[in-house]
Amino acid sequence: MKKSYFGVLGAVTLALTACGGRGAPTVEGSNKEALQQIQNQKLNWEKCDPTVISPKVAKDLGDRMQCADIRVPMDWNNPSHGEASVSLLRVTAAKPDQRQGAIFFNPGGPGGDGLLFGAVFGYLWDKADTSTQAGAELKRLSEQYDLVGFSPRGVGDSSLISCGANRELESVNNPSYDRSKENTDKQLRNARLVAAACQKSPMSRFVNTEQTARDLNLARQLMGDKKLNYIGYSYGTWLGSWYAKLFPEQTGRMVLDGNTAFDKTLEESFLMQPLGFERAFRDVSLYFAARHNDLFELGQTKEEVYATYDALPPNLKYALQGYAGGSIIQNMYTDDGITENSLHLVAARGVSDVLKANPGAKDMDSLAPLLEKHQFAQNAQVNKVAQQLALPLAEAFFELEDGASYPLELSSSNATFTAVKCNDTPSTRDPQHWVDLGTQLAQKYPLIGGQYTEEPCIYWGEPTAKRPATPASMPPILMLHTESDPATPREGAISAWKSLPNAKLLMVDNEAKHTAFPYDTDCVDYPVAHYFTSGELPQQNFTACQALPLPGEDEVYPVGESYTTGIAPQSVGPQGPVRGAQKQSAFVQTEDVQQAKQLLKDIIERNAIARPGQQ
Repeated sequence: MKKSYFGVLGAVTLALTACGGRGAPTVEGSNKEALQQIQNQKLNWEKCDPTVISPKVAKDLGDRMQCADIRVPMDWNNPSHGEASVSLLRVTAAKPDQRQGAIFFNPGGPGGDGLLFGAVFGYLWDKADTSTQAGAELKRLSEQYDLVGFSPRGVGDSSLISCGANRELESVNNPSYDRSKENTDKQLRNARLVAAACQKSPMSRFVNTEQTARDLNLARQLMGDKKLNYIGYSYGTWLGSWYAKLFPEQTGRMVLDGNTAFDKTLEESFLMQPLGFERAFRDVSLYFAARHNDLFELGQTKEEVYATYDALPPNLKYALQGYAGGSIIQNMYTDDGITENSLHLVAARGVSDVLKANPGAKDMDSLAPLLEKHQFAQNAQVNKVAQQLALPLAEAFFELEDGASYPLELSSSNATFTAVKCNDTPSTRDPQHWVDLGTQLAQKYPLIGGQYTEEPCIYWGEPTAKRPATPASMPPILMLHTESDPATPREGAISAWKSLPNAKLLMVDNEAKHTAFPYDTDCVDYPVAHYFTSGELPQQNFTACQALPLPGEDEVYPVGESYTTGIAPQSVGPQGPVRGAQKQSAFVQTEDVQQAKQLLKDIIERNAIARPGQQ
């Protein structure tokens, strides 16, 4: 297990016409010459390396799948600082004579690598079932658009940022339950060391959303398109809205799914996450466990299931948030994961029971044989899975209890996350503020609230990006959201929607996973696909679609309290089960299609693995 999961970035949770347009940086002299060289480069599309994606996808897409690198200024505002590289992967339109342009994709993060998105969507949409309304439109997308994934600067196949030092970070106890000065001092020390290590990277100042938006605009220009079409997930909504504000005249058809509060600062947006995860955990994951108490034996109501969870040792709860093989935070990004959390809780309860019955078991050598003999549940299958989950969970618990330090070495994804978060918008830089805030959040939202004291932006300095204002010519945007999204709570999405003069919002009521498209109902998928094929947005400013049942269920159960958009009051429905949306998939459910859809989920969910609660 990587111990850095529990310490580093605990608070994070969890490119004129083209370059000569409204958002172009002002450059003179040698900078102007350097910028002209960048703008005049030619894209050299080549066959992608065979290892970039599965052989099945590569074979089906054939010569339509191509890769290229583009040169970008390290600093668009001062191109003399040197260059970086950004990697693209496209799947060309199946019917070039009908080509409407390209659709770019971003999976979130910040720090998510979206290079494979174009290939996966191209593969999936090629196999759409044209007998369904949504399937027919999705098939047209693969015929009429190039589909482009890219690695944003800092990650993937692009120029990488690194954060590391010959220092050791300290393991902290569960920060929602241990608010002692000793524990919070460790959080602040870790945050300070991470900030110092990242800022030693020459690229750290130039990894922000402004630079990435300009990189994206250059890619659009080099592909010969007048406007950028785009689908962004999670942080990708922050990037997309930034692009649309910076380059409104170059913005085409844009869909933002799983929306950040992009009308606020990144700090304010991320501080909504403790509410989002706490709500989804208690009202959805635990409610599912209670409905199936015959299997999991965790309690007959969500309150009883929470009491079972709350009785666990604090560091065992912390280990549940991230260990080798799973995470209750990561699991809440998908419907499958929401249901799997019940199994993780069964495993944790069993570990806790064995520890209480055997106080002398202080390490894995003594505890593992006891866990192998323990009965976790009456149901044979639940018992078997819980035993498998219990061993890595117990190992993570002992590592936390031991409190050993670990190397300061961030992945490029974590490093990019830190740089963007601290470079984009101002952050509160008073350490005591973050100690006090962490204490408040821990009391109100104990699942992840205490982690927010460990905030590297305290020690970062001023932002390096210039955030654009919303222009009078703001283009129309289609926004998708789920009612109880844990990572980007609906309060932030509704606020962002209200800040845009021409945006339409589609909400999936009674749904709790993070992001929606593709959703497998015509109500959700058809408006998105039809928007790209026709340019037509939904007529209503706000549209509600009903959720699908969770896996293993045939009813949809209301989640959380009623909400209002301020436009038309919306209710989650009666206090009991409601009939879910009729599943009418746009795809024939073959094994290949299921694997491709799972890969899409994995790319978005992967952003959650290294940083609990990230967007």
